[in-house]
Amino acid sequence: MTILESGTHTTEVAADLNPPNGQAVALLPPAFVQSSHDASTGGGVVSVYPEGLAFVDQLGAMRGYLSSFGILALPLMIAMVVMGVSAGYWLPLIMVAIMLWLALLFIQVDWVGFRYEPVLLNRALGKVHVFKATGLPWWQWGWKLWGRTRYEIDTYEWSCVRAEVVEFTIFTGQIPRRESGLVFAITDVPGGRDVVQRFGVGPSFGYGDLQAPVERWEHVRRFMRHEGPAWTLNDSLYQDWGVKFWPSFWLFQPLFGDDAAAWRRKGLFAWIGGVAMLFFLPITAYFGVVRYISYRLKREPSWGREILASLGGPALTNEQLRALALGGLKVKPGKASKPRRRR
Repeated sequence: MTILESGTHTTEVAADLNPPNGQAVALLPPAFVQSSHDASTGGGVVSVYPEGLAFVDQLGAMRGYLSSFGILALPLMIAMVVMGVSAGYWLPLIMVAIMLWLALLFIQVDWVGFRYEPVLLNRALGKVHVFKATGLPWWQWGWKLWGRTRYEIDTYEWSCVRAEVVEFTIFTGQIPRRESGLVFAITDVPGGRDVVQRFGVGPSFGYGDLQAPVERWEHVRRFMRHEGPAWTLNDSLYQDWGVKFWPSFWLFQPLFGDDAAAWRRKGLFAWIGGVAMLFFLPITAYFGVVRYISYRLKREPSWGREILASLGGPALTNEQLRALALGGLKVKPGKASKPRRRR
């Protein structure tokens, strides 16, 4: 374990948990101890409630990627199956059939279910809710591209939360990149060392940024302990993309879209660069539209009436968030009713 520098405040690393997290670079102090002078959501919040914060999950932020490759592979796999049957190559045909099934599975993962599986911090109840899609029955994997997906909501005590900063490597093409993130370790009892569950909170941070997860934890810690606001003017909601057709179609095309006018005013070289990007339009539009299709086919996660009632009402709008940050919006504490697990 290491020691993280948080602004001008040094975060002391606490004793290890059991079992240890192999990706963890630091175990942050308990929630009653300040971990950083700075606090920020890090752009990972999808919904703000009067008494709650919901963070997007890492896979939700990558929605649409798998289906992009699945759709590209699908016609090739079908053609290989047809050729294998006609030529009588049964052993290679079995391998191709497995790959075809995987391509369908990639499409299904992105087109069926929920847009994300968030983690909800419920200040009114002192709980942490984790939304989990349980998926389709095994016999429907790889072929059912429609219908509802089952889900459940796991609830944990806030008093049993310990925060870990993790670091891992991802590959963008052939280039490795270090990422960091915030993980909640749930102990069996408040102040305990035995971990019963771990899950990420919000999307990861790029290029080995170890400070940002600490600041995210500090924002959560202050919010849950009534030591800080739910929202500030420096915070911003998670910026999802691929939610409208034309912005998705003009992905990475600077001469079109919402910022096109500002790009054109940059001069001749900006125009040359924009025209050059048009040669990649079939590729950029393909990935953008597939992401849009995924967004349209998937559903918003639902917390249920009882949990929403405890949060004090529906998610706040952008205008309400700004008013909340400025101190002009007063919210009523949520009713502390006991939530039930939903499926």
